Amino acid sequence: MLTRTTLKLPLFLLGLIATWAAPRAGAQTITSPRGPGGAFDWQARYASGGSADIAEGSRPLGPIRHFHTALEGSTTLALGKDSAAIVGLGWRRFDFSGSIADVPDSLSSIALKLGYSRTLSPQWSLRAEIDPGIYSDFEDVGSDDFSAPFGLRAIYASSRELQWAFALFVDSRSSVPVIGGVGARWQFAPKWTLLAFLPEPRVEYAASESLRIFAGAGMRGGTFRVAEDFGRRRGRAQLDNQDLDFREITVGAGARWEISRTLSAGVTLGWMLDRRFEYENRDLLLNGDGAPALSFFVGGSF
Repeated sequence: MLTRTTLKLPLFLLGLIATWAAPRAGAQTITSPRGPGGAFDWQARYASGGSADIAEGSRPLGPIRHFHTALEGSTTLALGKDSAAIVGLGWRRFDFSGSIADVPDSLSSIALKLGYSRTLSPQWSLRAEIDPGIYSDFEDVGSDDFSAPFGLRAIYASSRELQWAFALFVDSRSSVPVIGGVGARWQFAPKWTLLAFLPEPRVEYAASESLRIFAGAGMRGGTFRVAEDFGRRRGRAQLDNQDLDFREITVGAGARWEISRTLSAGVTLGWMLDRRFEYENRDLLLNGDGAPALSFFVGGSF
């Protein structure tokens, strides 16, 4: 069984080789904000984590499975020749079933997506983002459910084939409140590209102009506030009104189709290496075994 220290280590190591957010294929270049036009980018995602045992230390809690649904959209508004504002909204939800673990039936967030990007020179650009909103089990929403994680990213384009990213992501309520490091986008062969960015570092192969095949890793999760009487309803009053960290780490392979210039879709099939829940303020960790994982997404712009 993994300990709290070994479970935090993969997050730290991934932070050293990746940045906070992965750029989407087909979007503006990695080194410059979108030009005038106010295009609206959107994405819908659905994922399933298969059934696998979960335990609290040596105490088995039965099998658990979960589903993840997310919708987000944003527009980039030019503020001048070299800068732009990003405005959008995101919603996501995790649903859990099949276990007696002290976990809510669902964890959700709805948050604004606010950002600023600026081109500093032909090689350097800067991007800052903040996602203020409600991160909760949505049973008794209040001020304690509000959070505002934020990230900073600087991009250096050493060539058309290689760009470096230096990033920092901060969520003060998380059990890992700061993740930072260096990532890269490297087209090391005409049809091969390395994208070393969180939350989905991967290697892509361009099978055709419209089809990319990839293999890599993925991270999902977040920090959410549970209800004021969540623990008392389970005979564990110390869990009332606590922050709950949920994290999953998967590896797998998949494909992405560029259906048109404004629409794309993809599928990933893999294995979940780690699924865990942590009430850090109460020194309580629930750790799950590996399980199959499947995800779909569709996105585009208009």
